[in-house]
Amino acid sequence: MKAHTLFRGFYQSDDGVITDIIKSDDQGITFTATFTIPSPLVKQFRSHPEHLIFSERSRIARLGIMISNEPLNQGHFTNDKVVITMVASSVITGYPAFHQLKPFFSKGLKIGRLAFCDPATLLNANEVLEAVNRSEMKLPASTSISSSGDILIAPHNVIYKIDPSLDKETLGRILLRKDGRELLKFYQNRETVRQIIIPPGQGIVTTCSMYLNDHYVVLQNDMNRFGELGYHLPATILDPIRTRGINIFLEIINRSDQPIVNPMIPAKIYRAARIEKDLSMVPADRPARFHSYETLRAFEKRFDKMAPSNCYYLNKPAAILPLDGPDIGNADLYINGPEKYCENTISVCATDRRNFRPDSRCPHRYAVAKIPFDTLKGPVPLVLKYFPNFQEHHDIMNTVYKGSINAMYFFEPSFEHGPFLSQQDHHRLQEYFALGLNVYWISSLTKQLMIYTERDGMGYFVIPEKISEFHKSMLFAFYGSNKILSEQGNKRLGNLIKELIRFWGKNIGFVTGGGSGVMEMANVLARENGILSGANYLEITDQPLVSEMDFCQIFQASCRHSRQKWFEVTSFPIFNVGGLGTLEELGITLCNMKLSISEKVPLVLFDTEKSGYWNGVETQILSMIHSNRAPSWAEENLVITSDPNEVIDAYRKQLRLF
Repeated sequence: MKAHTLFRGFYQSDDGVITDIIKSDDQGITFTATFTIPSPLVKQFRSHPEHLIFSERSRIARLGIMISNEPLNQGHFTNDKVVITMVASSVITGYPAFHQLKPFFSKGLKIGRLAFCDPATLLNANEVLEAVNRSEMKLPASTSISSSGDILIAPHNVIYKIDPSLDKETLGRILLRKDGRELLKFYQNRETVRQIIIPPGQGIVTTCSMYLNDHYVVLQNDMNRFGELGYHLPATILDPIRTRGINIFLEIINRSDQPIVNPMIPAKIYRAARIEKDLSMVPADRPARFHSYETLRAFEKRFDKMAPSNCYYLNKPAAILPLDGPDIGNADLYINGPEKYCENTISVCATDRRNFRPDSRCPHRYAVAKIPFDTLKGPVPLVLKYFPNFQEHHDIMNTVYKGSINAMYFFEPSFEHGPFLSQQDHHRLQEYFALGLNVYWISSLTKQLMIYTERDGMGYFVIPEKISEFHKSMLFAFYGSNKILSEQGNKRLGNLIKELIRFWGKNIGFVTGGGSGVMEMANVLARENGILSGANYLEITDQPLVSEMDFCQIFQASCRHSRQKWFEVTSFPIFNVGGLGTLEELGITLCNMKLSISEKVPLVLFDTEKSGYWNGVETQILSMIHSNRAPSWAEENLVITSDPNEVIDAYRKQLRLF
């Protein structure tokens, strides 16, 4: 099963694509789409087509396009493929007309997925209420729960209008690019209204707030049963990964001859499937088997005993592990450097080893290039002492393309910088991930084996057993000083974390800078309370690093500002008492909200020591607003308090949650 199926805990097909165009005119386009079913699910999908629904891609619905499909039956199945006839049409006035979008509705366009709504996991009214009370999910404040367990969702009093500057080229980027969904938010202008009114035959795009952890909300769009309340476009699946925000988009049309005022969308709630533990350890399209931290540390001693290479600067040994069996003691070892002793002086080596141009005097002969992959019978794991440099990266990429490597282990991120990666290294990790190469770090910092994965486009090293939890949990950015808090400050911080867990449940985690003081205490409290703890480590000298983490990323000092982008995987920022670094992070966070890079959520400045510490910042921000140098929402979203209950009240009120 693909990673999205595994982490999300809902049985889905792969992305369906258009495979044939049947008819195209100004009214719409008729086409066939093909969906591939993951092999473990084929039997279930074929046996119960009545429980399958089509959910179109959010970006397509948010452009005002409705995709309808013929009813599913057994006849649509061929082996692991499902072929369906579908019709796409433009249904929201003011959004792009279909003739603007038609060129992109061609063979190969991803349109959505088929999902299996297992009736055995459908929640009844009591189960919905219990899940809400246990903070396993957060529904909109206006939600009604029927006796059948169905819920009714009232959207925010906002509507979104499309920016008239949206041209054909931009539409193409939205529909075709991987980040097109995020790009679209820059072209949908938000307008607050007293009431949402949908005239006959028209539609609107609006939002609600919702946070899901282990449940699915399936919006209902049966015109015969719910049409009087408003008909939601077929983007009907709200899943635990995507549905954690203040702007969960809804696309509603009125198919009657009378206006609809303040529409409500009915929905059902399903419990996410329980994935087998041995499958939940790594993404499903990657091997579940890997060597242990202890085994690999023992193997490292063989590297250390190798004779020095013919390269002046450093030894960069490599090994390939056997295809079968856990015994890696006899693995073949290779070392970098030319075959003969290098005649370059140490000074030449120090200069030219970083020069990869043709005029470099360094031979750039590395261990990876010496491995006879062509003689191997299948893809093998590669083990490196150090994370690859420029030349090694290209050698590895070429070998991955040939299908000779299926995993890469490394012990040290950098010879010069220890456990810290450069900006180029982060790009290389992204390329390995895109090619499906498993990258494992045998980390001397965390004393754990960690696997590289990506969440919201940001790469992290995660303890394999925590990877599913990492992808599903809602994260808080936790900022603060490296200075130790007072006893009362620690107690106040502990009370804050307990209140966060009480309100949000245990499917949360913290991301800190991995340092001492507030960051270390937050990490300790997270572990004591059984929630995730992560860090974005930075190569600095003024504070020790906390090593016991569930997930982390590592940055050389030259990546300091880039590192801040990795905090964008979090949903909410909390600023504790801090110094200049915390002040810088506060400024970046406010600016990201202003630029719509991140959502405008409550900005909590927690006075951990109850000393009026943030009063000056509040005065400065208010002064900016009053002099028209900052937007008014900055004041509305600012929460300065030493009381954990006020933090929770702000979340409930500003996010409009049940």
